[in-house]
Formats: sequence, C-alpha cells, structure tokens
Amino acid sequence: MKTKTATPNGSSRKRSAANGNSLAAQRQCVIDALRESPNGLTTIELREKFDVMMPAARVHELRWDYGFNIARTWDHDTNAQGNRHSVARYVLLPGKWRAGA
Repeated sequence: MKTKTATPNGSSRKRSAANGNSLAAQRQCVIDALRESPNGLTTIELREKFDVMMPAARVHELRWDYGFNIARTWDHDTNAQGNRHSVARYVLLPGKWRAGA
C-alpha cells in the first residue's frame, strides 16, 4: 500500500524528503518561487508558504554567491495570525547581481 506524505497546512513548498530543509534546498526553493512570482514575494510569504525561515539570508547567498539579481523593496504584509508587518519584498530581475547597482 502506498502512503501519502503530508505537508504543513498552506504550504506550497516543493522540497522532497530527500533534500529536506538544507540550505541548498531552501535556496532552490526561493529561486524557484521567485521565478514563478513576477510581483515577487514577501518575507512572510517565503516563511509561511515555502518554509524558509531566514529568507534574507537565502537571498543574500543567492545574490553574492550565485549572482542572481534579486531586488528588495519595502512593503506591508499580514501574517497567519493577522498581524500586519513591514517586510521586504524580493523580486527576481534579469541579469547578474552587481553590488551598489
């Protein structure tokens, strides 16, 4: 009999049990999610929908270590508990990341 594996409520993460929650898996999850979201994603969305607990750190790695051109703007978003927060919104742009650009 085949068993199903559960994902947390509201989670749309695509990581499998094989790659788990490693930093590499989280980076891949962030970049995949940003590619599918032309308006970008907020810190809250990355945490709650994609199970990435430190989105800023993963974005930093994607920029500086892998050259992805990810812009950050400030926005407001509401978390699952109904609290409104000032958060970063990350948007994947074409080209390579250049510091100070």
